[in-house]
Amino acid sequence: MASEEKIVVRQIGRPHKENADALLVWFCESLDLSGNKDIMGPEMLREIINGSLNGNGVTSKELNWKLNVPRTTVIYHLNRFIYSGIVIRRGRRYYLRSEDMKSTLQELQADMIREFQRMMDMAQKLDGILEDETYARRRRAKKG
Repeated sequence: MASEEKIVVRQIGRPHKENADALLVWFCESLDLSGNKDIMGPEMLREIINGSLNGNGVTSKELNWKLNVPRTTVIYHLNRFIYSGIVIRRGRRYYLRSEDMKSTLQELQADMIREFQRMMDMAQKLDGILEDETYARRRRAKKG
């Protein structure tokens, strides 16, 4: 897991239609990749998935040209996708983190499981420290 990666999973109702457009919107909303009614996120995700599936990835310049949006908008969305852990950059090209959407999500899931395990380990240490402090306070109170 990248040190600055932030994985957000929102509980969103299933899309009414199960076509590519509806599913892309659903994934963007579920992973908090784009704001409400933002059509750019799903369109950009489609281009990144297509680029990944054909093995070439996409550049920000290609996205700028294909989607006819300012380059700053493209970079903004790419940074959100990278920060979420769903997209990686290799040189000038952007790809899904894994070869397809399903395996990308499997990798994100593994990241979350590892991070939660690390947090549970730290919680156990914290509980132990706090229990020791409580025990020590009780002993001091009985003596005093």
